[in-house]
Order: sequence, then C-alpha cells, then structure tokens
Amino acid sequence: MAYEILKSIVEAEERALKIKKDAVAEAEKMKADALKRREALFQETKQQGKKEMQEAVESAAEESREIIEKIAKEAEEACSSIREQAALKKEEAVKAVMGKVVGEYGSC
Repeated sequence: MAYEILKSIVEAEERALKIKKDAVAEAEKMKADALKRREALFQETKQQGKKEMQEAVESAAEESREIIEKIAKEAEEACSSIREQAALKKEEAVKAVMGKVVGEYGSC
C-alpha cells in the first residue's frame, strides 16, 4: 500500500510539473503573440501617421495654390486698372506737353 501511495505522489508531482511546463510554454506563446500584435499595431499606426501627414501636406499645397492664384488674379486686375488709368492720363499728358511746346492756340 505504501508503494501505491508513493507511486500516486510521484505521478501527481509529474502531472504538476507537466502542468507547470505547459503553463510556462503557453505564457511564452502568449508573450510572443502579444509582441507580434504590438509590432503590427506599431507598423499600422506608423503607416496611418504617414498617410495623414501626406494628406496634410497635399491639403496645404492645394491651399497655397489657391492663395497664389487669388493673389495673381488680384495683381492682374490691379495692373489692368493701372494700365487703363495710364492710358487715360497719357492723352491728357500729350495734350499738356503739346500745349506747352506749341502754345495754347497752336503758335509758338
């Protein structure tokens, strides 16, 4: 009977060691899986960050193009207005110069 008790104790210890060994193996597997998920999440977050940064750059570039086009349009309108005013003043200036050179009634 003592033999059977000792045998059952040894078997229980062996089962306990196997359970412990299996638990350690499972913990290592879970740790490895968690590290893989962490790396995958990091890479995904990194890609998302790059995508958002690229979208922000593209948006800023588009806004800049719109502002540049607006400024160019305003400058062209201002230049056109100045040209029109200059054309009107040119005729007056020519008449004034001719008046001074030729005289008021066309004689020196």
